Amino acid sequence: MIRIVSETNPTARHTPAELLQMHRQGIPLVPFEGKTGDGINLKAHDLGHGYTEITGSAPTVWEELDWSSMVLEHYLEAAVQHREENADELREKALTIAANRAKVKVRKLCKAMGADTLLTLTYWANETDLQRSKKDLKEFVRRLRRVMPEFRAVAVYEHQARGALHWHMATANIPATFTRTADNGQPCKVKSFDVIRAIWRSVTKERKGNIDIARRKANSRKSPAQIASYIAKYIVKAFRDGQAFSNRYSAFGDFDIPQPVSMGYYPSLRDAWAAAYGCVLDAQQVVLERLSHFKDWFVLHAEMPKKARSRLVPLEVVHA
Repeated sequence: MIRIVSETNPTARHTPAELLQMHRQGIPLVPFEGKTGDGINLKAHDLGHGYTEITGSAPTVWEELDWSSMVLEHYLEAAVQHREENADELREKALTIAANRAKVKVRKLCKAMGADTLLTLTYWANETDLQRSKKDLKEFVRRLRRVMPEFRAVAVYEHQARGALHWHMATANIPATFTRTADNGQPCKVKSFDVIRAIWRSVTKERKGNIDIARRKANSRKSPAQIASYIAKYIVKAFRDGQAFSNRYSAFGDFDIPQPVSMGYYPSLRDAWAAAYGCVLDAQQVVLERLSHFKDWFVLHAEMPKKARSRLVPLEVVHA
């Protein structure tokens, strides 16, 4: 892996074409070669609700290259040509990288809020205007917070076969009923599904919106990790089919996610692997282990069993 930086601003990123122009203008450039170093750096991320994600990766060691001005120019010219000849392939690779980053973010948001409910917001009309639909979603959340002030959610859009947009939304802690004040002044209970659907319909109006709700059931519970996996799969589709430079997902509410904690450097993969398992609590179980083919990185996900997690995060009843 080669990286070329400007002496005056080494942290700035430039395209090969920009670097070539800078080189020809006499701006000093320095080439580096990155190689995989020995050992493993370990990080642990506590997402709350009994979820922990641990990652280990080998460090990258950068060595300055002693290139002449001519060699540097030939390299940059070749890099520019490679980009031009492989534009579609490089664009696809960039989309894949961006989609994977978004999937990781969505997964962590779902775990951090303890997602337990899936909402699907649809239109009867053939709504294809993404910007208008995003405004609908934002207004829906604003109105819903009148009855659920602490409402949090992650939403991803999808185009149906006929072209109409709909939203997949992961959320948490929606009570079975809301307590409302009737016309006679007496409190009464209203099904939360009816309230949520009425709010979406009040936003969509003549376009006739509807909502499907998949709640956690006693015999078929979806964990935050499973809901995150369901939501995240639409991220890739949104990157493939969505508008360029458009946000592929929307997050609503405050997500207090702490930063990953560095667990230090370990001289061998075995030492790092043992330390990663040392981060797993007695009450947790490992649900994912993945080691790269070159053994230069790994991930380990741990979570509490469903029964323990339900005791850890009790469902709160929200009064409207």
